[in-house]
Amino acid sequence: MKLRGQLYEVTRFVPFIRQYLTNSSRPDQDSVRPVQDALVRLYRCDLVGSRPLIESYTDGTGRYEIDLSVLPATSVSLVASSSHDAAKDTAGRENKSGCWYRSSPSVAGAIDERPLEIYMARQAIPHESGFSQAELAALLSETKKQVADLEQIAGTITGNGIALTCVGKGARASGRLVLHPNDSSDLNRILRHSIEDFHLELPGPSWLVGLVVSRDAIEASIRAGLQNLAVEIDSRLHLRATALFTDQVRNIDPVLADRLAGETTLTLSRLHDAPASGSAPSQASRTIIGEVCLGFPRTLESRDLQL
Repeated sequence: MKLRGQLYEVTRFVPFIRQYLTNSSRPDQDSVRPVQDALVRLYRCDLVGSRPLIESYTDGTGRYEIDLSVLPATSVSLVASSSHDAAKDTAGRENKSGCWYRSSPSVAGAIDERPLEIYMARQAIPHESGFSQAELAALLSETKKQVADLEQIAGTITGNGIALTCVGKGARASGRLVLHPNDSSDLNRILRHSIEDFHLELPGPSWLVGLVVSRDAIEASIRAGLQNLAVEIDSRLHLRATALFTDQVRNIDPVLADRLAGETTLTLSRLHDAPASGSAPSQASRTIIGEVCLGFPRTLESRDLQL
């Protein structure tokens, strides 16, 4: 019992879409190219961060082969990525590398054994579609209005994440919200995050503080706020990245454009920050951008898009 197929990159998006959605088994071959030396892996969906169950490298024609007989009876997700991690892009910027394609969860025993052709279309996220320092400032300003005890909150997009500080009732907290491409089977999120270098300073002697407030409760509240910020950034980038693809076909078929997102997967393949348009590299104003991939098909259990 094996899963076989080929991995392709879409080179002409609109012609590919028009053909693929009417005959998914035979898309326009002039609009794609095989991807060689790529890594195709199967992961368990119930163990986040686990090692792959099995992997395969694509050959010169993009072909891969995975033995399904060794899989446990659990939900799995297929991920396709470069076999080389690029620390910097061609402009010398630091990159956080993600994958090119990830499927929705599928029960191992229900995976279709027919050839699975995987297609991914890349699109750079331009500055106008990224998440800017100005947006961050506006979000934090709104947060300050909603939290009565918050006297000051500030954040800066840096090369090492979003540096944040907040002050309220004599207490001071600081930390970094670090964003990464999400390569899990949770297709609702294109970002994952971590909170690093977190520090919390409370006023007064430690014994008195313990009587009035709970340090753990304050820290939990601040971390929850940072998580909400990460979710909001994810939501905005997800919406804008999807539009980079759907807007290309909206003039051809608005109904198709509206339904396309539900039949594909969206993944960040690259994530980095860069000076905002018109800003010098030394200035603080930066924008979170990167590269996004739209993947076909969404699931391993079906080959046809029901549009």
